[in-house]
Amino acid sequence: MTEQEKDTRAESQEDGVQTADVDVAPPDESHAEPDEMGGDGFDWKEPPIFDIAHKEGCVCHVKVTIPKANVSAILEEIYDEVNDGVQIPGFRRGKAPRKLLEKRLGKYARGNAAERLAEHASQLLAEKHKLTPVSQPEIEGLDDPENIPVDEDLVYTLTFETYGKCTLGDYEAIEIEKPIVDVPDSDVDNTIENMRTRFGRFEPLSDGTAEEGDQVIIDFVGKIDGEDFEGNSAENYPYILGSKRFSPEMEEAMTGAKAGDNVTTDLTFPEDYHNADLAGKTAKFQITIHEIKRRELPELDDEFAKRVGNDTVAELRDAVRKRISESADEQVLDYMRQQARQKLVDCSEFDLPKSQIQKFVDSEYKSMEQRLMQQHVPAESIEEHREEMQKTAEEQGLFLIKSMYALRALAEKEGVTITENDFEEYTRRVSDEMQQNYEVMKEYLLSEDMRSMTEYQIVETKALDTLLDKATIVLKRVSEDDDTTAAEEKDKEESDA
Repeated sequence: MTEQEKDTRAESQEDGVQTADVDVAPPDESHAEPDEMGGDGFDWKEPPIFDIAHKEGCVCHVKVTIPKANVSAILEEIYDEVNDGVQIPGFRRGKAPRKLLEKRLGKYARGNAAERLAEHASQLLAEKHKLTPVSQPEIEGLDDPENIPVDEDLVYTLTFETYGKCTLGDYEAIEIEKPIVDVPDSDVDNTIENMRTRFGRFEPLSDGTAEEGDQVIIDFVGKIDGEDFEGNSAENYPYILGSKRFSPEMEEAMTGAKAGDNVTTDLTFPEDYHNADLAGKTAKFQITIHEIKRRELPELDDEFAKRVGNDTVAELRDAVRKRISESADEQVLDYMRQQARQKLVDCSEFDLPKSQIQKFVDSEYKSMEQRLMQQHVPAESIEEHREEMQKTAEEQGLFLIKSMYALRALAEKEGVTITENDFEEYTRRVSDEMQQNYEVMKEYLLSEDMRSMTEYQIVETKALDTLLDKATIVLKRVSEDDDTTAAEEKDKEESDA
């Protein structure tokens, strides 16, 4: 999973996306009377009545009727609180007559009563009918709470979006392509050659010219219109030709030179160079080459094999081939999981709230914008591509929220659970990838802020692997040039195999 996807899903955890194989509020509960005691401990004199209507796009319309007995009871409670806490001139604390309190504090009491009753009713609605808004509710009928009638039912309506729904398709009919990758001898040879290079030593070159891969010890100084600028010079600087840390013009000037040579080159800084003082200007560099060193590689023999942890060259080749194969297996598994995610989304149907979709889209756009800024892409260039970036963000954001709902629905249907061993394996993998201490990483991943995200990552992976177990796997052999052969072999891998 990419860092971008992780960032987006982390935000989705804050939104509390729920799996939904069924509607969040069953149709036969469109009119229901819950228990009189709410989960928050509020004692309803008569239970509120909720008339619930579900509409397209996860929009829920609820008519709330709170019987007048509750209005009277909570007003009584509020006036008692006020009487005990406010000193009314001419009366001892708690002894002011009700009529006087109503005259002086009636608006406050009625407004407070409406607020409390609406809050308790919303909690009851969420607890008893599993209706939790994912958008700010629109309220009609409480525009003037300070003047609610005290001898009538309190009636108002709520309109809000609820969590979405995923109806899974026939995911057991999905076909997943599995590349069969053979490790060619050339890959083994290249890897061992890189190991020899890392163990190589630079030795002074007594004769000859500088080539790519050589280390040159140089002085350089650059000037713009004869004037120095920041970072324009260095002495006895070791530079490896071909490393591309310097500009192509400077590397070209040094390539082919001998020790003791002085070479010059012009370098024009890009118009969008990070240092605005140098952008678009041309500097003339003079480079003095003091010494040329060439890398001498160790012989590929059993002695070298022992230096890298093997007894013989043959064992070294076997170990390298195994590592390459294991790395390829991980890439193949990741490729298969990506296919599974896409095909699960393609075969499923969704009813999603617009507000949640927009949050995912906005997060995707923000991630793209931040990456470009980190790459020092000018703001003007980002603005020029805003429309294209927005379109990409909409596509990716919609796919991410769909895949999240689909995988949670699949996990629920297949009974995917998390064990302590799952936490340990996940933590071990992440700590290895990030080269962090295991215990430190475990404490972080299981912290209050990160635990829900950790759980989701584990459930998601286990759900994808469950899907792979049930899908039809189509084997394709991959040649050295990455072209697939015409031959295909289908292998049905059952979950109990």
